[in-house]
Amino acid sequence: MLKVFVIDSAAARRAQVCRLLMDQQIHSEPFETVAEFAEHMPTQGLVLYCDEHDGLASLVEALEQRSWLPVIAYAHQPDIQRVVRAMQAGAASYVGFPIDPAEIMAEYGKLQGSFAARLAQRERASTARRRLDTLSNRERQVLGCMLDYGTSKEIARFLGISPRTVEAHRANLMVRLDVRTATQAIRVAVEGGACGATQAFANPSGRGGEKGNSPAPAPVLQ
Repeated sequence: MLKVFVIDSAAARRAQVCRLLMDQQIHSEPFETVAEFAEHMPTQGLVLYCDEHDGLASLVEALEQRSWLPVIAYAHQPDIQRVVRAMQAGAASYVGFPIDPAEIMAEYGKLQGSFAARLAQRERASTARRRLDTLSNRERQVLGCMLDYGTSKEIARFLGISPRTVEAHRANLMVRLDVRTATQAIRVAVEGGACGATQAFANPSGRGGEKGNSPAPAPVLQ
């Protein structure tokens, strides 16, 4: 069953929207603010957002960081400029208020087709970022080097640590990423936006390791 998350600061209007949806057997959950919604960030469904304030961009940003759900904005008699701004901020569609549940479902049907690939990619990216967040700084460094250097010996030479230490970090990061091969680990890194991570410590003077050099700064994998 489709879940529709209604974000609207006006209690009466929020209740009206939810009631209209429920009358058509559409499950809805109300939220007063984007911050309140972000505390319960779902991974599936549709977001209905009342476009009265400047919170749409922050809503889309929060969704993209944790998951990805299509956002349909609504407002009383929205003008063209408001609709354009909403689309530029990341809204998938825009409707007028009072909302028509049939229109919402029709828009969602269109989004399912046109955004199917994007939804799948967003879900993969979100999962990859969550896994990358579990890595230690050194594991992030080793994973970043795997993208550019490949072998443990070359990574060890670049970081100034022993190949055995690199192997230990590789084994640990693969467990954390829930993968079995280096190729799968690299795929997670790519999907999570970690390409080019080694640029943060590419300067040889920034190398660190077991030979007394200063530790290399850990790149941040986005």
